Amino acid sequence: MFKLINSPEFSHTKRFLLYSVSLLSVIFIVSAAWNIAMTKEGTIEKAKFEARTIYDHNVAYKKWNATLGGVYAVVSQKNQPNHFINPEIRELNYADKQLALINHYQMTKSAYELMSEDKGANIFNRVISLNPMNPANKPDEWEKSALISFEKGLEEFSEVAQIGGSPYLRVLRPYRMEKECLKCHEYQGYKIGDIRGGISIGVPMAPYLKSEENTIYTIIGTHMAMWIIGFVGIAFFSIRLMKNEKDRRYTEWKFKTLSDFAVNWEYWVNVDGDIVYMSPSALNITGYSVTEFMKSRELVRAVVHPEDQETYDSHIENFALMDSGETEFRIITKDGQVKWISHICEPIYIDDQFLGRRITNRDVTDRKKLKAQLMQSQKMESLGLMAGNVAHDFNNILTTIMGFSALLKETLSPHDTAASRYIQNILSASDRAHALTNSLLTFSRKQIVRPEEMSIKSVINEIEPMLKRLIGDEYELQINLSEDDYCVCVDKNQIEQVIMNIVTNARDSMADGGLISIETSTAKVDAEQFGKNHIPPGFYMILSIADTGTGIDKKDIPHIFDPFFTTKEKGKGTGLGLSIVYGIIKQHSGFINVYSEPGSGTTFKIYLPVSDKTSGTTVCSVSDELFEDDLTGSGTILVAEDEAGVRELITEVLQRSGYNVIATIDGEDAVHEYKKNADKINLCILDVMMPRKNGKEVYRMLKTINPGVKVIFISGYTQNILSSKGIYEEGLIFIPKPLNINKLLSHVKAVFSEV
Repeated sequence: MFKLINSPEFSHTKRFLLYSVSLLSVIFIVSAAWNIAMTKEGTIEKAKFEARTIYDHNVAYKKWNATLGGVYAVVSQKNQPNHFINPEIRELNYADKQLALINHYQMTKSAYELMSEDKGANIFNRVISLNPMNPANKPDEWEKSALISFEKGLEEFSEVAQIGGSPYLRVLRPYRMEKECLKCHEYQGYKIGDIRGGISIGVPMAPYLKSEENTIYTIIGTHMAMWIIGFVGIAFFSIRLMKNEKDRRYTEWKFKTLSDFAVNWEYWVNVDGDIVYMSPSALNITGYSVTEFMKSRELVRAVVHPEDQETYDSHIENFALMDSGETEFRIITKDGQVKWISHICEPIYIDDQFLGRRITNRDVTDRKKLKAQLMQSQKMESLGLMAGNVAHDFNNILTTIMGFSALLKETLSPHDTAASRYIQNILSASDRAHALTNSLLTFSRKQIVRPEEMSIKSVINEIEPMLKRLIGDEYELQINLSEDDYCVCVDKNQIEQVIMNIVTNARDSMADGGLISIETSTAKVDAEQFGKNHIPPGFYMILSIADTGTGIDKKDIPHIFDPFFTTKEKGKGTGLGLSIVYGIIKQHSGFINVYSEPGSGTTFKIYLPVSDKTSGTTVCSVSDELFEDDLTGSGTILVAEDEAGVRELITEVLQRSGYNVIATIDGEDAVHEYKKNADKINLCILDVMMPRKNGKEVYRMLKTINPGVKVIFISGYTQNILSSKGIYEEGLIFIPKPLNINKLLSHVKAVFSEV
């Protein structure tokens, strides 16, 4: 039985068994839990019933006693006059005997004391009051809170508590003044209806709990027995169901292969090579109908691409022994399209008799295209990684060249013009190399966003000559800048890249020349506009770039920002330009919209949040232009740099400016030296990329030693370590390589001025 249940071919029945047993279990668990809960609730109610009965006895005794005007009994050792009763009626002499008035409370108290002595009932029964005349009637904390609740209208107060190590149900009900009670208590100021106090009753729970326990065991046992019976019934029903499933599957086995591949181009070929079945999906894939294939068996081969027919012929050369593995070839559809087909052949046997082959042809054209795009993406990623690594190493070299050249220039005599010219040529060449590394970083997208408050108008004016050279004389560039020009917080280099990418696309869309216009404007986006274009309300500078080119087809607009999507001819575009634009704008908390129709040109509108420090719209980092005439100082600086030349340069520059320097060669060395000299180190200069802990890891460890540690980061490229980990959000300083000596010293002095 269990072998049948665990057979993979009966998964549906197995799920039925699992769901049925689960549902059965849930039903019985809920039923048992509900019955147990009702039993527990009933236990409390039974104990409450006993307590209420005792309360009713007290009330009955009170009424009976009060109706008779009290009961007098001979004074004895156990029956002494109650000093808390009205002295005028407290006692009397009758037949030479002294009699004491016994009120209802004394009657019930004596009765339950006798019952406890005779039967061991251990029932507590006493009268209490917030203002007791008898100190014995003073309430405990629980009784006191109940009496206060009675004054607010509550009629009963109860709880289960431990008394003397045993569980008790404590019940407290109000004790109101009635007309008959005034005889004893009117002199105390009570009126009819007043709450004199309460009757506190304690009922032992042990007998009830024992009964409850037995009932719960019965409930659990009964439900378990019923569950077992239900499980057995479901199991036998499942076995029957699985046998029926087996019979049904055996009947349908001959048709399973076709039904499983209904979307593919399926057909069967008998041992003579004739087509005995062709799936309707052949029309969707090849353009030829089932009738056309059935009329001509040669059509199956005829649709194969001429260049791949040799591959196809080789595959079916020996029909009876041919490999059933997958092969791929191209076909030409009826309307001339070229599609890639994944072709699989499998033998058909019934009772060990070979009846032919089942052929499955799957259209894998889209998969081929995706594979090609993936290869292109991987190629670009590899190139980007290589470019980033080259830029990193080259920036370290440039730092050494530019730094020591600058130091050498300072040591030259003013009259040594030839040497000064040579050094200046070195520095100029280094600047051009620096620009090249920046281009590599831009291509590899390893550059960090370094936002500054600036005017979009100034960015456009500065880049205008470059744009004119970029588009050429056959295109007209028209720039209209708004008089309203508010600062935005942007990375200048990246915004320039955005403008250049869009302008380049505009130029390429106008093969015979045309107009490219760049405009700026301001806009206040309200809630209504937010609902239309999903741009959050606020103030924005709008940068518009429009062209008079061929425009973009409506179906392509949703995809223009997708990586590798391009409408240009093969080899004339990577499909990365606009995806980079989109990413940069999003990094700047901006938004970009496109408006275009075929033949009517294209307009890109970029929304950048206006920087408003007073309203907190955008927060920018401080500009790097901090240079001062006097860059000397004093203090101790720890330098962590694994590149020997760069480390030597920084050490030389800082020492020449008056600072003490502790130079370290990697991350672990830096942490070790900081631990030894934490009390005298004022600032740490950390390279981002170092062996044995990078700069960010070193910074975290230094913060555990000194939460107020001052740090300046340097790097040839960041590999997203700074931007993704929130360095700028923490207000720390980052200086890119190749290092500008004056910029480095200026930042160092600025940090020391804050200490």
